[in-house]
Amino acid sequence: MYKELDDLLSEESTIDSWYDDGFLIAQDIMTNFLKEDWEELSENVLHKHPEWQKKLVYCLDHQIIEEEIAIINKLFDTEDEELLQMCIDALRSFDNELGHTYINRHPEIIEMAEKKMHAAGNATKRMLQNFLKIFK
Repeated sequence: MYKELDDLLSEESTIDSWYDDGFLIAQDIMTNFLKEDWEELSENVLHKHPEWQKKLVYCLDHQIIEEEIAIINKLFDTEDEELLQMCIDALRSFDNELGHTYINRHPEIIEMAEKKMHAAGNATKRMLQNFLKIFK
C-alpha cells in the first residue's frame, strides 16, 4: 500500500485536483495501511520532496492514530515555512487523549515549537502559540 501512496503523492496534479480528489484517495489508501506500510512511510518521508511531504501532511489527522502523529513529528523540524505551518495545523487537530499522550511522551515537540516561535513570522507565531496553548 505504501508504494500506491508514494505513486499518488509523486504524481503531478493541479492544486484543485489534489484538494478535490487526490487527498481523499490518499486517505483511503492509508486507511488500509498495515504496520509495515507505516514503517516504510516513516523511513522514507524525510527523503521526499517538500511538495510530496505537504500533500502527505494534508492527508493526516483523519485516522487519529499514533503513526500519523509520529510522521508529522518527523516533518515538524523543517525550514519550509508552509510545511511547518501544515504540520502545526495537523498536530493541533490531535487535541484529544492520543495527541496529549503523544506530546507528553515527546517533550521535544514542545521544545521545537518554543524554539521556532522566536524566529517565526506573525502567522506562524500565532499558530505556534495556539499549539502551545493546547499542549503545554
